[in-house]
Amino acid sequence: MTPGTAARLLTWLAALNGALAALAIGAVVMPTRWMVAGAAWTGVGEFADTALTQYLVRSTSALYALLGVLMLYLSRDVRRHLDLLAFIGWLTMALGGILTVLDFAIGMPASWSWGEGPPTVLVGGAFVWLARRAGQMEP
Repeated sequence: MTPGTAARLLTWLAALNGALAALAIGAVVMPTRWMVAGAAWTGVGEFADTALTQYLVRSTSALYALLGVLMLYLSRDVRRHLDLLAFIGWLTMALGGILTVLDFAIGMPASWSWGEGPPTVLVGGAFVWLARRAGQMEP
């Protein structure tokens, strides 16, 4: 893969990752009954409608949305932000490992556990690999 192709793919990956994460803003204002239905549909257990649960769900969603907007910003000029994108890739791989261990340890459904952590590790790895390849461009 050429460095130019890697930079274009990194742009698309960062933009897609950012857009998907930014959609989490919906959960900040989502009606609780939708969260209850979502928990039942995914099989993660009953949604405990407490102040703490509401805070954790909504603040985590806001954080995901904030990071999504940051990724959209970085995707505008990946060449300028290669080091940061590679670093984010390493952090994303670490997060994926932590999520995998956590999901299995707390008894999340296998489909959730395998569908969250391992793909997160792969996406982080793609960020690192593409940033390294794109960094081989001539200035």
